[in-house]
Amino acid sequence: MRFFTPELYLRFNSPDPSVSNKADEDWESAIREYGETLDKIRSQLPPEAGKLADLCLHDAGLLADEQAKEFLSPFRFSPAMEILSVNHQGDVVVLIYQLWDRVRKSPSPSQWPFSKHRVHWLYDEIDLASPHGSLYFHRVFLSDGRTLEIPFSSVFIHVVPLSRSAKTTGDS
Repeated sequence: MRFFTPELYLRFNSPDPSVSNKADEDWESAIREYGETLDKIRSQLPPEAGKLADLCLHDAGLLADEQAKEFLSPFRFSPAMEILSVNHQGDVVVLIYQLWDRVRKSPSPSQWPFSKHRVHWLYDEIDLASPHGSLYFHRVFLSDGRTLEIPFSSVFIHVVPLSRSAKTTGDS
């Protein structure tokens, strides 16, 4: 994560008002800086990556994080696809990434004070990995403190509405 880091999130949630107030200012700066960065690169994003950048999955429950089988590319042995599924506002949102390298998964910071149960999506960032706009990163910060850096060349977004009965009963 470049903007919405676990360290900033920890400071933002500090019980010390002087720490949390400064982190609040830093958080507002991160929002502005990320927005400016996204505005600069938006024209280089393919339509689906642009949709991904606009998709707000904050607080969506992580259902699955799967990598498809690996394949041998001309450059290295790397995974072919990453699939993330989340429960978001009564829908299952499935993100299918065509990868150009391995997904990097960073563990939560030591002494992470928040629950690691029922993991949900906190924040994410889209970025260019190449100056010509053909390779991208999707960085995702999860509530258990982990971060994912997904190196993708294309992404497919599929939304599956949960059944009407599941929405009315609250089952997920």
